[in-house]
Amino acid sequence: MSSRPAPVEEPEDPLDEHFLLGRTVLVVGASGGIGEGITRALLELGATVVAAGRSEARLNRLADYTDGIGPGVLHPHAVDLSDPDSAAVRTRLADRHGKFDGAVLTIGNWGPPEPTPLLDVSDAVWDAMIADNLTSHFRALRVVTPLLPVDGALVHLTGLSAEIAFPGAALVGATNAAKKSLLRTLTAELDGAGPRIYELVIGRIRTRPRAALGVDSPAWLSGADLGRHAAELIAHRGPWTAEPLQYLLDRASGVLTALPQ
Repeated sequence: MSSRPAPVEEPEDPLDEHFLLGRTVLVVGASGGIGEGITRALLELGATVVAAGRSEARLNRLADYTDGIGPGVLHPHAVDLSDPDSAAVRTRLADRHGKFDGAVLTIGNWGPPEPTPLLDVSDAVWDAMIADNLTSHFRALRVVTPLLPVDGALVHLTGLSAEIAFPGAALVGATNAAKKSLLRTLTAELDGAGPRIYELVIGRIRTRPRAALGVDSPAWLSGADLGRHAAELIAHRGPWTAEPLQYLLDRASGVLTALPQ
């Protein structure tokens, strides 16, 4: 197991603070709490960001939130990457934006708000969670991966529930574990013949929606921290580009390549 300090607030070289200038990054789930922080960080570093989400209204709010952030440029794109016709979705993205240098996938569904023991989960909830928290990721990977060059990077976020028991929300943990398995398998199958794949297993993250509910801690990483870390991976710089599986659990732990015992 290896560990280094958590992602810092500024890029490692202050003379190269806009190191994503000239690069185009697709952010799937950009209008979510974590996604908006990632998007903001990428814009600050100079990226052209294609912000993909299903809700045009939420994408408009993202545009307002990031207005004036730059030198990057934001291109909101209302699109459903979980559409079963992945080829058609991929063609629409390619026709409008061309190839991408990198992509960040930050989508997910926590399921019902009330804790539910596993044996009490209904078939309807099961089916919905499989669709929203697993099938959607599979289809997003099927859309996005062919749009990335061999020297590009795909960064996928999964919750820590992929690794630990999660009483009352078993389907979140089960689908996160399955997503992690999908990314690990994709990494092995590409074996250097496709874009670099990074699976980031994350702990609690500071977001504006959580802070509005009074759920916040300076010990947690922020969406912007994740965005800066993803930017380093996409730009193929820093000490972590050779590590396809990484754990970003909190600020004190830094980046790990295995869970602490």
